Amino acid sequence: MTQIFAAPGRYIQGYKELERLYRHIAWFGQRFLIITSQGRLDSLQQTLAISFDKPEHALRYAVFEGEVTRAEVQRLCALRERLGCDGVVGVGGGKVLDAAKAVAQQGRLPLCIVPTVVSNDAPTSALSVLYHPDGAFDDVLFHERSPDVVVVDTWIIAQAPVRLLVAGIGDALATYYEARTCVQGDHDNFLGLAGGGLQSSAGGGKPTLTSMAIAQLCHQVLQADAVQAVRACAQQQVTKALNRVIEANALMSGIGFESNGVATAHAVYCGFSELGPRATAYHGEYVAFGTLVMLVLEGAPAGELDGLLRLCLAVGLPVCFADLGLADLSEQELQRVVQVAASPQQTSRVEPFDVTEWEMRAALLAASDLGEFYKKGGSVLASSASPRLPSVIRHEQR
Repeated sequence: MTQIFAAPGRYIQGYKELERLYRHIAWFGQRFLIITSQGRLDSLQQTLAISFDKPEHALRYAVFEGEVTRAEVQRLCALRERLGCDGVVGVGGGKVLDAAKAVAQQGRLPLCIVPTVVSNDAPTSALSVLYHPDGAFDDVLFHERSPDVVVVDTWIIAQAPVRLLVAGIGDALATYYEARTCVQGDHDNFLGLAGGGLQSSAGGGKPTLTSMAIAQLCHQVLQADAVQAVRACAQQQVTKALNRVIEANALMSGIGFESNGVATAHAVYCGFSELGPRATAYHGEYVAFGTLVMLVLEGAPAGELDGLLRLCLAVGLPVCFADLGLADLSEQELQRVVQVAASPQQTSRVEPFDVTEWEMRAALLAASDLGEFYKKGGSVLASSASPRLPSVIRHEQR
């Protein structure tokens, strides 16, 4: 049995840490390619100048154009070759970071990741999610190594819209549940797939005790601190709770999913991404709902469902189709989501049973119904259900 564990070379998290960026990557060299969006370039260029303040420091900027397509990655690689650099720095959200990873990997250059939001667990992973120009999921590009340095500025994270932090909590919530499914089924993680995509024939490695412990700790931190962290972020204040949740979203979840594996929650996300312009929610929001779908599909205990639903509602994560902006989801759209999510090529294949389309459809509909039920004050726990709610089963009078 081969076990593989991956993590970034160094992880730094701190208040106003972007102002100290150069000291963390001085070993790269003197010429740095900064890949970021135009908006981030406008807002952070002055802060970057504080860190790279020596005459010999040469910053070159490449503006990311919005979607991680194969064409966009090749455009950025051509720009990297033309400008020349000793290292790549990705500054921005998950898609910018995934593009930067691909550019650094193809150029065999050291990589620094600087997330400006923690809306997903992209910062620490050694992979890039590719999309088609219309936004539909394409494939996953697996890289040979994790980012060399990850620098998280908690002040910048706290200034971002709170919905982005909540989306990251949604992505991180799936980490433990999906890791558990992968470990129980003795499935490989992604760490043997470098250079290939999801359908690569290369084998991965088995999860380690360390990676599973990190996934469990991620879950515990979210249960304890997510509500406080969301409230602090809404006030743009960096508290101890927010600091811990940032670490859970970025570091624990990143290591937890990559070194353990993913399951149905992410397959559901891929299904919804097929809806094109109708898919307006964030990755982590779909994954949060996908986690609920997965627990329904697996027949999870009522207490586990209750805990997930209550936490999602407390922080503002979607629990039904309507919350995803899909109250009017058509039968044709639902069937498309089902087909993708239940495909043998999708990550739902790691479940300990064959996931059929009818089972996936039932789980999606039942999960959305449960979410609506909870929003009205219901509960799957008999002891806490309202006595005014009519019984689903009419027992025969004796």
